[in-house]
Amino acid sequence: MPEQYRVLSAVRINVGPTQCWAVRQQRPDGEHHITLFPASSLEWRAAEYDIDHTTPAGIDQILDILLHEPFVPDPLENRDTDPAAAKGLTAPATQAVHGLTAGDTVPITLHNAPDRATARQAHLERIAHIKRTRVAVTAGPAPGKLRGAPARAAPDPLDEIRRNHGITSHGVAAKVELVEQARQQLARPQPSSGSTTARSAPEDFTTSVWDAAVPRRDEAQQRDGDDTA
Repeated sequence: MPEQYRVLSAVRINVGPTQCWAVRQQRPDGEHHITLFPASSLEWRAAEYDIDHTTPAGIDQILDILLHEPFVPDPLENRDTDPAAAKGLTAPATQAVHGLTAGDTVPITLHNAPDRATARQAHLERIAHIKRTRVAVTAGPAPGKLRGAPARAAPDPLDEIRRNHGITSHGVAAKVELVEQARQQLARPQPSSGSTTARSAPEDFTTSVWDAAVPRRDEAQQRDGDDTA
């Protein structure tokens, strides 16, 4: 059974020059866990995975992705146990990394998927697996907190992000262009790993795009304890 992480608050903070969302959660042992991600991550996920940000369901899907991504293992490093690959969501590797040769059959990620919709399918499979087996992030009142006669529903802390997500159609379109440029760049034949460093990190791209299937994306930081936000 997965551990339940209950969302307590969502506040916007600055980390250096970067605007971020800090989502505080309570773990089953009572300790706090904070997921910190740049505010722009919401727009990036809409662009990377072709998610309709104009609907409440689309915004909720983006939030669900961002809150569970930190618990998803790197699919290339863990290709033998990747839940998306187990369902046949595989494609040729685009880079010689993690002991792979370009062209090897590997789990689908944003970078090697035939399209963004297929990348979304694989990524959501990993998110669903994590929610079933490791951690499920939920929002709302803790069990047993509401007693007596029916009362007004407790506010959902994530509503603060829903109201102020900052996603625009223009911003998504610009990021989609960058995502596709990076995908096309990686689809071209890559030099062998012996002659140059494989481009596995976003900062190595001509256009800087994070692969949301990789845990280090978006400079996301995970902190346990209540010393921040």
